Amino acid sequence: MLGVFFYIKIRKNNKMCGIYFYKGTKYSWETLEDDIKSIEYRGPDNTHHEMIGDDVLFAFHRLAIMGTTEMGDQPMKHPDDDSLTLICNGEIYNYKDLAEKYSLNLVTGSDCEIILLMFKEFGIEQTVKELDGVFMFVILDEKAGQLFAGRDPMGVRPGFIGSDGNEIMIASEAKPLIKYCKEISPFPPGNWWHSENPKQFNSYFQYNGIQIQEKTEEDICDKIHSLLTNAVKKRLMAEREIGCLLSGGLDSSLISALVNQYYDGPKLNTFSIGLPGSIDLEYAQTVADHLETKHHQIEVPENEFLDAIETVIYNIESYDTTTVRASVGNYLISKYISENSDCKVIFNGDGADEVCCGYIYLKNAPSSSALQIESERLIKEIYYFDVLRSDRSISSNGLEARTPFLDKAFVKYYLSIPPELKQFDGIDRLEKYLLRKAFDGQNILPEEVLWRRKCAFSDGVSAKNK
Repeated sequence: MLGVFFYIKIRKNNKMCGIYFYKGTKYSWETLEDDIKSIEYRGPDNTHHEMIGDDVLFAFHRLAIMGTTEMGDQPMKHPDDDSLTLICNGEIYNYKDLAEKYSLNLVTGSDCEIILLMFKEFGIEQTVKELDGVFMFVILDEKAGQLFAGRDPMGVRPGFIGSDGNEIMIASEAKPLIKYCKEISPFPPGNWWHSENPKQFNSYFQYNGIQIQEKTEEDICDKIHSLLTNAVKKRLMAEREIGCLLSGGLDSSLISALVNQYYDGPKLNTFSIGLPGSIDLEYAQTVADHLETKHHQIEVPENEFLDAIETVIYNIESYDTTTVRASVGNYLISKYISENSDCKVIFNGDGADEVCCGYIYLKNAPSSSALQIESERLIKEIYYFDVLRSDRSISSNGLEARTPFLDKAFVKYYLSIPPELKQFDGIDRLEKYLLRKAFDGQNILPEEVLWRRKCAFSDGVSAKNK
């Protein structure tokens, strides 16, 4: 007979979702509780945990973006089969389309419910292949006595899996696993997992391989425009206020412009950060004036950047110098947004350099095929670096990141463009030339921003005299 226990704690402070799953008998909730709470900053709205039998524990820290009523709380049961239990950190952008396509009845209003409905009808592999979104989830099938898990193709939502013999733990971050697992590894993006073969991950996503129909550069640019616009529009799904990080560089400026064009909520808030005299602050203000957004310019003295390093290292679980360096500004601006605005959903320009060949060193690629190989490598490994930075810096302040450049349709298309068209010399043809050209002549951005040469975020926030 199943024993089920619920724990609910409603918090007033608004500090993204954190998930935790344990299958085993060594440890009780009382033993694990403090470590599970080490990631509760990811979810401010409530915390639930549920024990099923004597060997399964789910815990969930929730930031409600869609389905903000209690019906969207997790762990979530299938509406017609309570032997299926789901825990998911994610946003499923095509949940209504899938429900209509397969005549599935959505009950809770939560976009994540579609995962359970699809799983019951079609199983794990078809489910993850058809989801359009960002996610890390675990499903318990009590009747079969089996576990299933899946992660989105680019790893936008975090996930770690740990084990000690037959004991299994899965969580949004590594913190709750460290004391209990002999083996811990990131759950690989674009893969699903089944407890029958616990050492095996099953890939369901091919990063390229589509045959593009467009033959001319003009048609390719039109397609880039359409796909990125759609990537932004589908991510506007939210029941909480939306804001944009705006560094003044090409990537965040393009995303801010598209959000501003299609967002039907209150006047769009944009946010920039830098040391006094930062070149990024100047360009960000130029873009904000052009878009007529409600702009917040945050000048932070050098000592505040330095003082935040220890907290940032704890949050991102990494000592990688480049990642830490870039994370400090992200963390501080997210902290400001959390404390000084009602925005909970934050758009950013992350992923453009990896997908669109934006790093300056790529101009030295010895051939177009070498450029293609390096771009694919960067995308496959982005979850170790930029995606990690973005998720942890933003979620640790109780906000949710939206990253349109890592939309799977956009990524698959851009990787399938003939690589010779993505080559650049940095003089006559700038990095990310096709992306720039796709939005040229439309007054979506000032020309000096649309054709601005790349400047890394952590360099741009520095003062000009540094």
